Amino acid sequence: MSEADAAEPAEAPHASAADTIPFIELLRGQIAERQADGRNLAVLLIECGVIDRIDAVWGYHVGDAVRSRVAALLRADVVRPGDIVGEMGRDDFACVLSGVEDPAVALLAAEKSLRALNAPFWIGDEEIFASAAIGIAMYPAHGDQAEILLQRAKNASVVAHSLTSRIAEYAEDRDNPAASKLLYENRLRTAVAEDALDLVFQPQYDLRLGQIMGAECLLRWRDATLGMIDVGQAFAAAESAGVVTNLVSSILNRALRNISEFRYSAGLDLRIAVKLPARALLHAELPDVVQRALGTWSLRAGRLNLEIGETSVLGKEPVARETLGRLKEIGVKLSIDDAGVALSSLFWLATLPFQEIKIDVSAAGDLAGAPKSERILQSIIELAHHLRLDVVAVGVADDAAAGRLKELGCDTMQADYRGQALDPKGFVEKFGLNED
Repeated sequence: MSEADAAEPAEAPHASAADTIPFIELLRGQIAERQADGRNLAVLLIECGVIDRIDAVWGYHVGDAVRSRVAALLRADVVRPGDIVGEMGRDDFACVLSGVEDPAVALLAAEKSLRALNAPFWIGDEEIFASAAIGIAMYPAHGDQAEILLQRAKNASVVAHSLTSRIAEYAEDRDNPAASKLLYENRLRTAVAEDALDLVFQPQYDLRLGQIMGAECLLRWRDATLGMIDVGQAFAAAESAGVVTNLVSSILNRALRNISEFRYSAGLDLRIAVKLPARALLHAELPDVVQRALGTWSLRAGRLNLEIGETSVLGKEPVARETLGRLKEIGVKLSIDDAGVALSSLFWLATLPFQEIKIDVSAAGDLAGAPKSERILQSIIELAHHLRLDVVAVGVADDAAAGRLKELGCDTMQADYRGQALDPKGFVEKFGLNED
């Protein structure tokens, strides 16, 4: 495609009566004809994935020229006489294939569309390529109303982005990631606003003293419609909705409130660990959120332990390291909780203000029968101590393994066999010290 093609709109054909009729009315007319003759109809929703970016870089006038060129390409190379091409949005086009015999015809048209859009758009000396994805909805199989067919074609186009073929036919039982994300975002906003997130607490034992010294707070988001939602999904939804600090604030305040209640009602003076994804550190206001929560519940900063997962982010984002530094200045304890951390990562992690590392010892198996695994664990514990990191072992199988970890110098243990995660009431009932 030449530079002139992209810079100037293609010459428009002579106007016809159809050119002045809204696209949705044209589609309704086609549906009425198919209802009369009993034939199929296909709607292709084509997301170009490039015009918004052209608008941002070169301006709307260039984007308009490219849109006109795309519409001309579709009319010339894809659709047949009697078919319709409509511009649905800045980056979206719809083709109505009238009177198709079966979905295979729609699939061929979608493949022709992709080939047509694979040619570069020249803007000045720059080659710009579309990143198209196409969704297909069939009449009457997927709906008999114009609005429904367009919505389902759009639904399929979102799914198509994740497919190698970049083409998807609408399927009712197929997950739509955009729809799932939107549902999670909206329901999370409501859950945070209504303080409806559940927390459970798992005890952490000091191996040297043999007693509970802390608890890890774990988020449990159980939605009435969506069911149990993974913590990772919760934070992903919070990030896309722009409410990460709101979610962190909700978790922290609930956790610190419960820890205060444990102290006054059950005689348990514990430190509290809260796990956050490293991406939460990209929000520079996070230290202020933490400080406000500590002040609200009159908890010393040293009693709060923030466990950071997905630490690879820290090597790429200076703001995350700056946030860590501010949290260290506040006085909270910082822990590495990343099962996928590589040994090589310890070189730069050692430059950050962490004070603790969690290690999963379940892969080591029976320490008594695996001397090599025991030596590896001992080396990891010694290395952590040289880096001035306390070591928390998770995945401990039994008392024998706990005893051996104590001998190896491990500081703290968190293990299901000594105490599963419980809601606040259950935690007090099982571990409280106060008598009725």
